Amino acid sequence: MADRPLRIGVLGAGGAAQIVHLPILARLAGVEIAGIADPDRPKARTIGERFGIDRVADDLVGLAAGGELDAVLVCTPNGAHEEGVLEALEHGAHVLCERPLTVSSLAARRLVEAADAAGRQLMVANNHRFRHDVRLIRQFVASGELGEVFFVRSSWLNRRSRRPRRGWRTDPKHAGGGVLMDLGAQALDMALWAIGYPTIRRVSAQLHGDPGAERSAFLHLAADTGATLTCEVTWEWIHDRDIHALTIIGTGGSAESAPLRVHRQIETGIVDVTPPIARAPSALYQDSYRQEWAHFLRIVRGEIPLQAETQQIALFEILEACYRSADTGTEVTL
Repeated sequence: MADRPLRIGVLGAGGAAQIVHLPILARLAGVEIAGIADPDRPKARTIGERFGIDRVADDLVGLAAGGELDAVLVCTPNGAHEEGVLEALEHGAHVLCERPLTVSSLAARRLVEAADAAGRQLMVANNHRFRHDVRLIRQFVASGELGEVFFVRSSWLNRRSRRPRRGWRTDPKHAGGGVLMDLGAQALDMALWAIGYPTIRRVSAQLHGDPGAERSAFLHLAADTGATLTCEVTWEWIHDRDIHALTIIGTGGSAESAPLRVHRQIETGIVDVTPPIARAPSALYQDSYRQEWAHFLRIVRGEIPLQAETQQIALFEILEACYRSADTGTEVTL
């Protein structure tokens, strides 16, 4: 592997592959895009031509027939992630899977266990973990500089006019849900990761929109640490800009993103300890995807150990509890 480029297969030719991943992969040194597979072969062929990819196939079997794959990027609809991940693992490839990992906690457990049995990395493309501002907030929390965290708020409010959700993302059979699966899984993962992924004991949720394809979700979670977490996600934000923010309040300080601000309480008063970030907010997102790929490829090359995605099992148990809470109108204990 060290004497040749890493061969990366791409499963799914949708927006995430086109807009995010392929432009990054096309510029990475030491990487070869081995091919792209999608049931819509004309679309796959068009995308392949755009990025100089010679091999086009209908599925992963056809893609793997072109030679060994070191890793596979899974960018199919949520409901097809499990099949794609398992096929990639069976072909001996490491896997980077678009978020969310799958559509249930049972499926998440099956995939994590399959990756462990195969001795391969399964990594979920939670790029917000690689945002510079979120990583700095996590460092402040982990160091204890904010004291004991007792409140976390994660918001992802997308304008109704920005990019209306349609297609498979609004079909529960393919998406596993509505905005809670589309944005909520990411927003919750970011908040939980920033404070060390505590165990959630109780959840309460309200969903708005068609059953199974909710367009807004509002969550209240209680952690075993005593912290309270809230999460708001929507596709229906009527505003002139989107909001995607993380706020953390502790006994000794607070932190917030968008833009990054960190304050601490000291004996003489409140001080602003915000580290400088000389990057525009849009660049933070672009950088996060590049850092995500850099981290994944280091694992593929054996430079850092395999990392089991067990936190994603807990995430899906929380999401399922949120749906139960919304269905019953009651708080759910995990």
